[in-house]
Amino acid sequence: MKALLPSLLLLLAVALSLGPEPVAFGSGGNASKKKKELEEKKKKLQQEIEYKKKLLDEVKGNKSRSMLLLAIINNKMKDQEDLIQTLNAELNELGVLIDQKKTEIRHAEDDLARLKAEYARMVISAYKGRNANDKLLFLFASEDFGQAYKRLKYFEVYTHHRALRAKELAGQRDALRERMLELENKKSEQHSLLGQSEDEKRSLGKQKDEKETLIGDLKKKEKELKDEVKKKKEMADKIKKQIDKLIEEEIRKYATREPDPKADPKKKTPKIKLTPEEELVNTGFEGNRGKLPWPVKEGVIVQHFGTYLHPELKNIELNSNGVDITTNKGAGVRAVYDGEVVVAGSLGAVAGKVVIIKHGEYFTVYQGLEELNVKKGDKVKTKQQIGIVIINDNNESELHFEIYRGKSLQDPEHWISRA
Repeated sequence: MKALLPSLLLLLAVALSLGPEPVAFGSGGNASKKKKELEEKKKKLQQEIEYKKKLLDEVKGNKSRSMLLLAIINNKMKDQEDLIQTLNAELNELGVLIDQKKTEIRHAEDDLARLKAEYARMVISAYKGRNANDKLLFLFASEDFGQAYKRLKYFEVYTHHRALRAKELAGQRDALRERMLELENKKSEQHSLLGQSEDEKRSLGKQKDEKETLIGDLKKKEKELKDEVKKKKEMADKIKKQIDKLIEEEIRKYATREPDPKADPKKKTPKIKLTPEEELVNTGFEGNRGKLPWPVKEGVIVQHFGTYLHPELKNIELNSNGVDITTNKGAGVRAVYDGEVVVAGSLGAVAGKVVIIKHGEYFTVYQGLEELNVKKGDKVKTKQQIGIVIINDNNESELHFEIYRGKSLQDPEHWISRA
């Protein structure tokens, strides 16, 4: 038993020297994921802002389109404010990640310092007791060869594990420091981006002064604007009657043949009887409410659905049966969902051509096309190009887009994607 005591003591020393297992630090997965989402949002906003800058440059050359310029400026300013908020949120998330890495580095360095202290104590102890505890004497004091072999293996394991731990912790520390440096550099880059964005916001502030000047000019010709809006509404009403008539004809083609004897024939709206295929299209259209693609790849909504007061010119009442989207010249117009073309061509006094697509009991109207890529009876797929937007008398490309459920108008902004 006495002879085994040194071996037990050595085993205990080895076990103690190994210490606790390395701490498994969190990777900050949630913060990293949120930061990635913010980066994607930032990229989209920057693209939107750049696009609207180009539109502004095009519109600025036409002094008669001050209201359109005003709408684009307002839209761009909103994107700019969203971008600033996104950058601030991204900086906050980055700060969380950096704090996490600092904590991990501190723990790793504490472990490394503790291991170095253990080595120092071991060396000092070995030096002080070198005569009594000499490794060779300890081995030669073994009762037999087997015990000596075991003692030798203890020394090897002891030395190996200490070297392994030191290498592991040093590597961990270096890796964490490198990551910390990367994050600090990223934070510096983000601060730079934020500075650029603030500069752009100040630039936008100057543009706001230009906007106020435009508003002043518009207020001076308020009567002229009211007359222009009135004429536009009268034209829109005439067009709506024509579209209503066309849609009603289409509805009657597919209407049920079971009239309600109690219903007033003048007020009755026929219900469309759908084939199984059309039922699928109808369900798909409804299921994609708020997620339908835009009828143009890029654009700015410059007039909204319904009747409302102009945001700056409170005495001007605007009215629209759909949305007006200003886009780049030569832009392709595309179907927002699968369907069948029921109208494709000119429509009375409407500038450009009109396409109406049936999606079950829903209809989408695309007004203001220069060229058509489809004809009546064609089956179209989502995002398929149906034509090219017209360049109007003011040298602008503007598409008017409407959605109907049967004969009931819908707000397109409730159906198309906000992204």
